[in-house]
Amino acid sequence: MKYAISVTDTKKVNEIEDKGKQVLNALNDYIPKLEQLTKVEQPRGMVFHDFSSATELYSDIPIPAYTSRDLIHLNPEPSVWKEIFLSTVIPEKMGEVYDYYRETSVREVAMIAAHEWTHHAEFFHDDFEGDEENMWFEEGMCEYIPRTFMLDEQERVRLSSVEYELIQFYKSEFGEYPLENFGQAGYRKGNNELFTAAFYDYWRSAWVVERLVVDYFDGDLTPLIQLYQSWDQSQPLHDFFIEELHISDRTARELWLKK
Repeated sequence: MKYAISVTDTKKVNEIEDKGKQVLNALNDYIPKLEQLTKVEQPRGMVFHDFSSATELYSDIPIPAYTSRDLIHLNPEPSVWKEIFLSTVIPEKMGEVYDYYRETSVREVAMIAAHEWTHHAEFFHDDFEGDEENMWFEEGMCEYIPRTFMLDEQERVRLSSVEYELIQFYKSEFGEYPLENFGQAGYRKGNNELFTAAFYDYWRSAWVVERLVVDYFDGDLTPLIQLYQSWDQSQPLHDFFIEELHISDRTARELWLKK
């Protein structure tokens, strides 16, 4: 896989390249598993950045991981992501979450890279151009699919528990608006550049995708993908799922699929 390096601090070139290669090694194990699930339109490559190169030079997105022009851009340093994740935690109130993010390693960064790679899966209908109300599903799938292939069951349960605790803690601050308004709390649709606000809907979307897979498809991703592909886009995706899966009003509200 081709890669390039962009740094604002030239002293970090070797460190960034070393961590980037470690991320690629982990990603190279993930890609064949993803391709067994779906066809993937390969990105042209990856650009490994230091934090300021990713968030100030190439983009003003506060999170140093994104895809642009068929290139995946990523800061591959576990120490940077550890700091980002821990910024969402109040240690004295979230002991389990704090302990989890203290362990952030190259594997967690590789899962972030896998999220970006999964955006290139061909079963997704569109690239959100004028269709942001359905964005939650692709983002949730891009969170959920990597953890199914890169974590064992115990690790998946732990991560899901951590993110659900974060959702429960921050819902009073950000609200429980429907996921069709993905990004409302953070930089996408507002001015809040806190990482907590940016991650809030990723946590929620991943949790909803997990609930759909587990509760309606016995843990099998394939029929959920097939159902999604059968959606003709004549109605919002959340309404389609509610109808096709016979989701009750109460459950739909619990899953943030309706008000």
